[in-house]
Amino acid sequence: MMKRQSPQSPQSPRLHRLTLAALVGVLPLAAAAQGTVVITGRIDMGVQQIDNGVDTFKRADSGTYTASRLVIRGTEDLGGGMLAYFHLEHGFSADTGNVAAKFWNRGSFVGLSGASWGSLSAGRQYVPIFWPLLFGDEGGPHRLHGYSATQSVQRSNFARVTTAASPIKTAGTLDSIGGGIYALGITSAFEDNLVIYKTPSIAGGLTLTAAVGAPEGYTNGAAKIYGGNAEYRSGSLYLGVGINSKEGRVPANGAGVQKVKETAITGMYGITSSVNIWGNVHPWSFDSAGTALKGHDFMLGVSFRAGQHMVWANLANKSVGSGCANCDSKGFGIGYHYALSRRTDIYAALASVSNQANSANTLVGIAPAAAGKNMRGLTAGMSHVF
Repeated sequence: MMKRQSPQSPQSPRLHRLTLAALVGVLPLAAAAQGTVVITGRIDMGVQQIDNGVDTFKRADSGTYTASRLVIRGTEDLGGGMLAYFHLEHGFSADTGNVAAKFWNRGSFVGLSGASWGSLSAGRQYVPIFWPLLFGDEGGPHRLHGYSATQSVQRSNFARVTTAASPIKTAGTLDSIGGGIYALGITSAFEDNLVIYKTPSIAGGLTLTAAVGAPEGYTNGAAKIYGGNAEYRSGSLYLGVGINSKEGRVPANGAGVQKVKETAITGMYGITSSVNIWGNVHPWSFDSAGTALKGHDFMLGVSFRAGQHMVWANLANKSVGSGCANCDSKGFGIGYHYALSRRTDIYAALASVSNQANSANTLVGIAPAAAGKNMRGLTAGMSHVF
């Protein structure tokens, strides 16, 4: 007697037909929900010798050229020209394996974009003024080399001067005092809780960006940020203007209001296919409960490319006014890069920072032995993108 085949048997033609029909029905849904996730990043390691005006240090460090980082980002096509996207970026020290206090310290945001209306994102992001400063500097293929004078003089601090010379004597949420040094840090970096809108390209190469946010961690939400930029690209010409404003409290949990404002006007132009010139002007002002500190920076640079070779050099000057005597600094940087491949390059660079008597400006995050001491640095290393 022949055994009747169960409808659930793998040999069942009916089941084959049902399975095929189910797959045909599900596949379009899966394709519609399909997205792309990419894991990428950079690892940079260099050896360097730093003279802080008294001692000379020899050390191996991560990020002497560009910060080491791990990036996870992704997009999903929502149809109709609209994309959803996210970005998670973790900065780490390749020399020690140490991680930052904030794991996604270099960015964590989500957004939507459309070809006709631009993009809208929210989370921890660069403030808009960062991009004109980045694209107005060509210190290496990744830009903003740690030895670039844009970094050492302009972006290390607005002011790092002796407390005796500083007109501001009480620190708040935006500035600090320690070891006889008053420091007002930059704002042209990452901020928490930012909402950023960027237009698509308009008027043949112009984009506009606006940002607003209210960072956490301040008493009664006592912090406000807003900023924006305008960027123009046409062939070898780049022009950028950025503004940023941030408000805090003094003392850190007090009722006094602090406000720092900065503006950057930057540009780069290709004189030939091999030679670029670039520069910026960068005025800033700080008011702490009615006491003012103001200053301005400028930078000029040039870069040359020939095949796998690249050479760059720039200089910058910082002037600190508002009654802060002998608080100025200036710097110089020069570097060479050789591209072993599209992902890997080796480099060498040297830089100097000259401080007036009451200035204590740093070089690659290393402070001078005392105010008025000059900094010198020499580095060689390798950067790899994965």
